[in-house]
Amino acid sequence: MKSLALLCVLLAVVLLGLSRPAGAADAEKKVKADQPANRVVVMYFHRTKRCPTCLRMGSYSEDAVVNGFPEQIKDGTVEFHYVDFQNQKNAALVKDYKISGPSLVVVKIANGKPAAAKNLEEIWAKNRDRDVFLKYVQDNVKAYQKAEPKTAM
Repeated sequence: MKSLALLCVLLAVVLLGLSRPAGAADAEKKVKADQPANRVVVMYFHRTKRCPTCLRMGSYSEDAVVNGFPEQIKDGTVEFHYVDFQNQKNAALVKDYKISGPSLVVVKIANGKPAAAKNLEEIWAKNRDRDVFLKYVQDNVKAYQKAEPKTAM
C-alpha cells in the first residue's frame, strides 16, 4: 500500500512538472523546486485494462529504467512513471505527447521544462526479447541524458 501511495505522489509530481503553466501556485513551485531542473522522464502510457503483452512491456520498461539507472533514479535525474492514458486526469499528458495507444515516451527536461520527447515505437518489435528491449530503452535514456538542452517543446 505504501508503494502505491508513493507511486501516486511521484505521478502527481510528474504531472505538475510536465503539464502545468508557468503561473502555478506556490505549493506547486515548491514541489518543482525539489526536482532537478535537468532530468530524463520515462513514461509508460497504458490502458486501464492491460493485456499480457502490455503488462510485459510495462514491466520491461520499468526494469530497464529502474535497474539500468539506479543512481540516477536515486538522485532524481532519471524518473520512471506508469500513466493510464484512459484516465481523464492524464488528459494533458496524453494530448502533449500525442498518445493514442500504449506507448513508452522519453522526455528531456531542461531548465525545468520539457525540451524534447521521443515515443519509443520500436518496443512493439522488441517485446519478445527482453535483453534487446532493455538495451533499446536504456540506449534511448542515455541519449537523452547526454542531449544538449534545446528550446522548450
